[in-house]
Amino acid sequence: MVEFTEDDLKIFSSFERVTRTMPTDYISTESSLVFLVSPESLGKAIGKKASNIEKLKRVFRKRVIVVADSNDPEALLRNFYGNIKIHSVEIRNVMGEDNLIITVDEKDRGIAIGKSGDRIKAIKNLLKKKFNATLQLKTRRSMPDSF
Repeated sequence: MVEFTEDDLKIFSSFERVTRTMPTDYISTESSLVFLVSPESLGKAIGKKASNIEKLKRVFRKRVIVVADSNDPEALLRNFYGNIKIHSVEIRNVMGEDNLIITVDEKDRGIAIGKSGDRIKAIKNLLKKKFNATLQLKTRRSMPDSF
């Protein structure tokens, strides 16, 4: 069972007050907050034309990302990286800990890592917290168009 601090509860409360949806979990990085919500509540949490995201940005004074939660590490990864084509997800068990290796195009590498490594740190923390798993990112050169 995960225990929440008073600060965690304040963040959950603020999120719920704005979105009318309770997140299942969240991760905080230096410049952003990543909230996990049930897939059914995702649209409600984001709001029409992302209005709730804009309100949350003002409340927390940070970038806010809302992701559909999942009990499957691969599904959570794909939800988190919804704007990137993931070619493969390989899951290896190393000494009782799952190690996820994702392969993305070389052109999407920067997006996958994020500014100052913020995005990859967030998903690594989420995977560690939720599944006791680690993450490695591999890139694949895109094939040039034929002549």
